[in-house]
Amino acid sequence: MDYYLLRQDLAVLDKWILGDIRHVDNWKFSDPLDSFMEPAAYVLDVRFDGVELDYTLAGYASAPVLSRKAKDSLVGLPEVDEPYKNVVFESVVIEGKKTSGSYYIMIVESQADCVDETKSKFEVYTAEDPVRPDLAGCYRAFYNLVIDGSRVGGKHIFRLKNYLGALVVSGEVKRRFEQAGVVGAIFESVNGDRVTVA
Repeated sequence: MDYYLLRQDLAVLDKWILGDIRHVDNWKFSDPLDSFMEPAAYVLDVRFDGVELDYTLAGYASAPVLSRKAKDSLVGLPEVDEPYKNVVFESVVIEGKKTSGSYYIMIVESQADCVDETKSKFEVYTAEDPVRPDLAGCYRAFYNLVIDGSRVGGKHIFRLKNYLGALVVSGEVKRRFEQAGVVGAIFESVNGDRVTVA
């Protein structure tokens, strides 16, 4: 199975930019297993108004916000459906904007320790880091990310262990988004087939 980093398409012109999710530590959306998150209807603001996207990253922690069309395209994946459900969608109210439909925060509880360090180019935090010594051993940045698909465990949507800002999806998710005409999402291969400049 092929895998991709799921990113927001910054090339969409005149798009909206969503603000922080109110009354909650937004970092919890990247690591919901670290603390209990009650089901809720969340509220966020439009920081800059513009064209609605089906896939948007909101606020300082880049929480994924999906339209109903994007959400519904994922129905039938094991992560989304019971009994294996570890991708949860919670409704979100977008203040200050009359939206054309419903929107949802996508909370991804699944993580995978699957970085192929022999093929990837990256930096890690050290205990001597002047800002984040508490993250010693975690990945600081990737210049070329390659994952080992044999260590993913068949997941279709997950975050990278020790680099939770990375949201990785399978080729099936990519196919479903493209078939549904989801606007705002781009896919960057992490299969080792990208050409990188040294």
